[in-house]
Amino acid sequence: MYRSRNRPKRGGEDEVKGPNSALTQFLREEGISAENIKQKWYQRQSKKGEDGKGGKSEKEQSTQDDDSTTQVSQKEVIEEEEVDDLELGSGSETGKAEIAYDARMNLVAADSDEEEYETNSASATPVNLSPAKNQESLIKKRQNTAKIIQNRRKKRKRAANLLDRRVNKVSSLQSLCIGKISKNISKWQKETGDSSKLVFNRLRDVLGGVSTANLNNLAKALSKNRALNDHTLQLFLKTDLTKLTFNDCSKVSFDGYKTLAIFSPHLTKLSLQMCGQLNNESLLYIAEKLPNLKALYLDGPFLINEDTWENFFAIMKDRLEEFHISNTHRFTDKSLSNLLINCGSTLASLGLSRLDSVSNYALLPQYLMNDKFHTLSIEYPLNEEYVNDEIVINILGQVGSTLRNLVLNGCVELTDSMIINGLTAFIPEKCQLEVLSLEELDQITTDSLVYFFSKVELNKLKECSFRRCLQLGDMAVIELLLNGAKDSLTSLSFNSLKELTKDAFVTLTCPDLTYIDLGFVRCVDDSIIQLLGEQNPKLSVIDVFGDNLVTENAKTRPGLTLIGRQSDSI
Repeated sequence: MYRSRNRPKRGGEDEVKGPNSALTQFLREEGISAENIKQKWYQRQSKKGEDGKGGKSEKEQSTQDDDSTTQVSQKEVIEEEEVDDLELGSGSETGKAEIAYDARMNLVAADSDEEEYETNSASATPVNLSPAKNQESLIKKRQNTAKIIQNRRKKRKRAANLLDRRVNKVSSLQSLCIGKISKNISKWQKETGDSSKLVFNRLRDVLGGVSTANLNNLAKALSKNRALNDHTLQLFLKTDLTKLTFNDCSKVSFDGYKTLAIFSPHLTKLSLQMCGQLNNESLLYIAEKLPNLKALYLDGPFLINEDTWENFFAIMKDRLEEFHISNTHRFTDKSLSNLLINCGSTLASLGLSRLDSVSNYALLPQYLMNDKFHTLSIEYPLNEEYVNDEIVINILGQVGSTLRNLVLNGCVELTDSMIINGLTAFIPEKCQLEVLSLEELDQITTDSLVYFFSKVELNKLKECSFRRCLQLGDMAVIELLLNGAKDSLTSLSFNSLKELTKDAFVTLTCPDLTYIDLGFVRCVDDSIIQLLGEQNPKLSVIDVFGDNLVTENAKTRPGLTLIGRQSDSI
């Protein structure tokens, strides 16, 4: 192992001790400390006391005032640190002494917020105040500290809402109740530990009247808080459930999956995301105990081996209609072959994402024979050559006429040939396509998409994403908007389309559009933001990450939120 010879000794001057302000670092380098200043001040006061009458009592009185002021100031600093995660100078005793001294001497509080400099501005010269005036100054300090803490809370709440895409300031009563239940469950579980196992049985009975939709919302809230485990899983063990989605199963053990299969036997659709503890026994148990299961979505089932996949697809033969799997290296070409041989005739939806051991995607067009096939998702193959134009064209030749959702994100080997000879050739003129996502296909050009949009009517298209398709220009966007898709689109993504100009957004008028991603589009500025807000009445969120021309002067109508603006202070 390499060890630096110039490494400073432990406790040296260059040792990293935690966050300090520039002023603190400067005083330390110049040898100026709070203790030295304090002693010099005491010496000056003692000399004045010796020269005049009553010096001793004045010194005692000032010392008592200093002590009381120090205690109150330290209390205020502690209260602020408990609320704010950005603790200043809390890593060393010198920092604490400086804070106490600055508070005692009515100096500016060491913080980075400009508004706090304004509220805490005071004279740097120590002044002897009477007890009444000293008390007034302490009250003002407390009020200023309370305002600072309140502003910080508002900023953190605003930042959290923006990251969660929350645009409604007033939440519904149902969402508030679900959030409160989830929060209390998480708190309750941390306090009680293993003793909460029996409590959730009773809690499930109390919440027995909750609708299925709200149960799914509760599952989302628990997953977000990382509170879904074997105990909280008991809230969802209901015999009348038919669909269930868990977005974070990382704390659910293999026994939890078996319990779910026993007490919810009528499930037809099951989605388990981040299911790293799902093992071979649990997967086979699910297949046997859920006779009505038709749709299975799995993310991260890396404990399932090749033989178990073979047995699972044999059990699910002729009844599995939807299968999506992602983020596992143990799903191999043999596993894919077993899936297609046993369930290929009944599959209506197939999703394969980030499967490092799958390379033979050419098997897909040989087995996808269902006349009702509607969803195809192939994302981020390990090698770009595994998914090429020929394979996708053959797949579209089999299922293109019935497709409603097509996702080919990260298949960077695809070119204009797939657009012209695949999409245009095999998708009917009046197609049923609702989702089209071609992210990171940097070889497709404007001409091919213009040809496709001019030949096919996308009257039902709701979501469209061309993120990081770097060669696309204005005409591709304009032709899409001239298509019938403009009346049905609800979500658009033009992220990183650097060739776009302002002309592409002049005709962007979609009555149902609610979200658009314009991140890293160079031409987007304040005028474009204002234009989009005026032309799209339902538009509620615009992503503008990396758009340095969008400033605080951008005019947005009520109900429209900009996320990622550089000038925003959060």
